[in-house]
Amino acid sequence: GTTGRRADLAIHNGSKFFGIEVKSQYDNLTRLHDQLKIYTRCFDEVIIVLDERHVREGLEIASEDVTVFEIDNKGNINLRRPASLKPHIYPETRLQLLTTQELKKLTGHLTRAPAKRTLLLKQAEILPKDSIINAVAESFRQNFSDTSEIFWRHVKHKKMTPDSLGFLSRFTPERIKIREKHDAQIRFWDTWQLDAVTALQIPAN
Repeated sequence: GTTGRRADLAIHNGSKFFGIEVKSQYDNLTRLHDQLKIYTRCFDEVIIVLDERHVREGLEIASEDVTVFEIDNKGNINLRRPASLKPHIYPETRLQLLTTQELKKLTGHLTRAPAKRTLLLKQAEILPKDSIINAVAESFRQNFSDTSEIFWRHVKHKKMTPDSLGFLSRFTPERIKIREKHDAQIRFWDTWQLDAVTALQIPAN
């Protein structure tokens, strides 16, 4: 929505929606309280992974509906505190994950006529909870299934590295195409130069 809060990682396993926030040693926890406030209104389970320097403060900030993990300087991840409560989901927050077109479909606006997003959200809030859950899950699959497939294909039978996470971005396919086009241009000009040198019998540098 308009909150400016974006989870580092979101996972839908077919029945539950997980939100994960990671705070490295280079981050600070200034925004963590507001981030968790939004995440616990949206996700079925919320997890934060904290560098060891942030653990004490993070445990004070995180409410009882958030699971807290610690990562030490060797890269080991350990559970520090499991969630003792389930997040209370707010339909109006979860609906913010949908585009205006998806809201129109959910609320039955089948025409192409413009519709105000605020009005669509109000109409969608009164729909059955299952309808909202299913709509958000379907939107998530539509938007991220391709990048998830690319990610799993990339890490198959390999050790996962930090660079692997880049494949989860929705912009990855475009970036791959740009990089391939750039590489193809370089190969073209390298070949052209070799052909020119051969044809003109110019000494190569």
